[in-house]
Amino acid sequence: MRSGLILGVLFSVNFLLSVLISSTLITNVLNFAMIAVIVVATLRLSREYRDKELEGFISYGQSFLFIVLSFFYASLISAVVKIVYFQFINPDFLAEVYNELMLQFEAAGLQVTTEAEKFVSGLLTPVSRSILSIIGNMICGAFVGLIMAAFVKKEKSIFEQ
Repeated sequence: MRSGLILGVLFSVNFLLSVLISSTLITNVLNFAMIAVIVVATLRLSREYRDKELEGFISYGQSFLFIVLSFFYASLISAVVKIVYFQFINPDFLAEVYNELMLQFEAAGLQVTTEAEKFVSGLLTPVSRSILSIIGNMICGAFVGLIMAAFVKKEKSIFEQ
């Protein structure tokens, strides 16, 4: 699906911008801008699909499914980029996140048990982070799809054959 590939590139760029720029203010602004770009791209790709592939008509359900599938394919592409980044480009990234998280727990005065440390370290592996990313993107895709499908749907008039 072409739309999944385009959105996958946008998801991946959003991720790379968030990990490569150290300023949190700039990262937050770019993240917000990328989310806006992703939403607009999703709308345009959905309308293009409706107009070019389905002869200008699409139901709410078809539109919702198209958006969710686009987000799914995009999530898979983005997950591969994340695995490559965490595994090969910056293998210390997740260890740094783990250490920072443990320091924050200590600063908050929370007792961290061995089981909790194992649980957190299990979540901070390249594959588990990527799987969680896919799940999060799919939830976002469902929300976007529920709203956007109403704007994309265009049913045939009762007077058209």
